[in-house]
Amino acid sequence: MRIQIISHNREKNPDTIKMRWHWLPLYFEEFGHEVDHVFKQDWKYFYLRYLKFKPDVLISVGPIAFMPSLMKKMRLIRAPHVHDWTDDNVDINGKEHGITKMALYEYFTVENADYITTPSVFKKERCELWDKPVFYVPHGVNPDFDEVEPAELEGNVKILYSGEQSRRKRVDRLIDAVKDIDCDLYLFGRTNEELRKTAPDNVHFMGMVKYTELPCYLKAADILVLTADDDCTLKMFEYIRAGNVILGLRGRVNYVLTHRETAYITGDLAEGLRELIEDKVLRAQLVTNVKKMKIYTWGEVAEKYMEFIEEIVGGDHD
Repeated sequence: MRIQIISHNREKNPDTIKMRWHWLPLYFEEFGHEVDHVFKQDWKYFYLRYLKFKPDVLISVGPIAFMPSLMKKMRLIRAPHVHDWTDDNVDINGKEHGITKMALYEYFTVENADYITTPSVFKKERCELWDKPVFYVPHGVNPDFDEVEPAELEGNVKILYSGEQSRRKRVDRLIDAVKDIDCDLYLFGRTNEELRKTAPDNVHFMGMVKYTELPCYLKAADILVLTADDDCTLKMFEYIRAGNVILGLRGRVNYVLTHRETAYITGDLAEGLRELIEDKVLRAQLVTNVKKMKIYTWGEVAEKYMEFIEEIVGGDHD
């Protein structure tokens, strides 16, 4: 099968950060399919590459999906168009590029793509409400995730957050929460210097680490924290697979995790941290329950994605 992908990626197989649309194309090729991945720097050549490649299916990722959606509406594209709806682009890019513009891009794409795939239960429900054909495909974890050993982190109670360090992600609320608590907070990801200036001494900015090293630190922590109002952030799937206590801010995370069963979900991070630190029995119960949740490797996720692709191409392809 010929699969064309247009995304915001700039390279095929990065060393440091490897996300959903780095992993899946690699496995599609491993399964024997032909993949043409149009990276950000090649967007201007997209339609020429489409005409030359003649894909059996076109997959779009991110705001650039507006372009193939418009071309499909203009009947310039005949291949089935699948949009992988993952990020909330209005929230991510609205301030910089305009809320109205980003909302137009996002919802025009959802409305006009032939099919939607998503790792978000919330977005899946929205598509079902709109009678939009949708298929849930979760995020995965590195194939050797379970094989790595925990790293060494100092502190009696080790709190960990990985990813973007921004106020949009509400990381400032996490830093404020640990100011008067006897714990050590480890932040992995590109350091936000503005947040570091006002952070207390028990907050450790660890910088970027390779995706192959991150599981070692996730396993070493006592409590893993989710701050964003998101039910499909990659870190959530990694946290669950790590099998440690998860603390989250109330919101869309409730679509996946249940308060006091598989995680501690709260509107007050400091209150949640204090209760988890004091209640070792609750922490043990949360660990037991979260370990029962099924999280797939990227290879298994790719198999699920291909099952869906083969089903729709079988119905739409000559």
